[in-house]
Amino acid sequence: MRTMNNPPYQTQKKRRAPLGLILALDVVLIGVSLCVFALFHHVLPSVRTSENITISYDDTTTSTTTTTAALNNTSDASLTTVSTGVSTSSWTEKFADKFTDTVVSTDTSYTSPNVSITMEQKTTGSGSSLVTYYVADVYIADVDCFQSYLAEDTYGSGFRESVLDMDLASNALLAMTGDYYGNQEGGIVIRNGEVYCTDASDSDVCVLYHDGTLVTYTADEFDIDEAIADGAWQAWTFGPALLDDGNALASFDLSRQILGVNPRSGIGYYEPGHYCFVVVDGRDDGYSVGVTMEQFAQIFEDLGCTTAYNLDGGKSAVMTYDDAVVNQPDSGGRTISDCILIGEVA
Repeated sequence: MRTMNNPPYQTQKKRRAPLGLILALDVVLIGVSLCVFALFHHVLPSVRTSENITISYDDTTTSTTTTTAALNNTSDASLTTVSTGVSTSSWTEKFADKFTDTVVSTDTSYTSPNVSITMEQKTTGSGSSLVTYYVADVYIADVDCFQSYLAEDTYGSGFRESVLDMDLASNALLAMTGDYYGNQEGGIVIRNGEVYCTDASDSDVCVLYHDGTLVTYTADEFDIDEAIADGAWQAWTFGPALLDDGNALASFDLSRQILGVNPRSGIGYYEPGHYCFVVVDGRDDGYSVGVTMEQFAQIFEDLGCTTAYNLDGGKSAVMTYDDAVVNQPDSGGRTISDCILIGEVA
């Protein structure tokens, strides 16, 4: 007869994996999940859905069309055209001494009836603190000369080309890194008068309007309806804004990694029709160590800009002129989703 004190067998305890092994497996699974997410969202080419809004500019009128209804009613299958009344002055006359009747091109300059570009290499500091950067001083007679180009001419994620390849594909005279929109989940994307994305983000926004003005906004200040109604021509989401009424900002609400010494690219604005592209090389002691965000802002103040905006940097910081790379990008540069450029228009 069986008794509780003399069981025929012993109950065996379940063996559990060591806690360290469980944690290690969790880390591996999380890493694999993140890699799969990155693969499908940033690496493999994927066409994104566009807002399908084209802004139409009427320089002969002063009226504007309300855009709220257009934004709310736009579908993927239809194209909404939003007309804006913007006035432009004759930059041809204002900057007459900058343009030439025929194309005149050298290793460091280009002039034509519509475009003037002057390239300059600058240095500051010495020894291990030496900084080398490149400034393209740009005058245009027509805002259409200031364009953007999407890698493989496609709006989406995972489409990437070098700045030089995009330069060649777009017949650019001058090109520089954009905001790498394809590596972001949200953000305002307006390129060459087409509204691709109206998703808000927490980053500063920079807008080039069709009247030539360039304005930077904090995320809280920016209003997409107002930007479209006022004639936005380009809009980038990256930042931060670097100047306040021409004065370099002294602090930025960003991580130390972003604020630290790095290669950088950015755009400066003097007045409608007059801009500058700036690329700072870095991570190469004895040639160029790079700059902090505060130092980058100071460069634009010293150049006399009234507004300036930071674009994608690090390995992405590349400038091309005359179908060749001007600077010495970190690790040879990398492929990205977009660039800004200056080109002739028909």
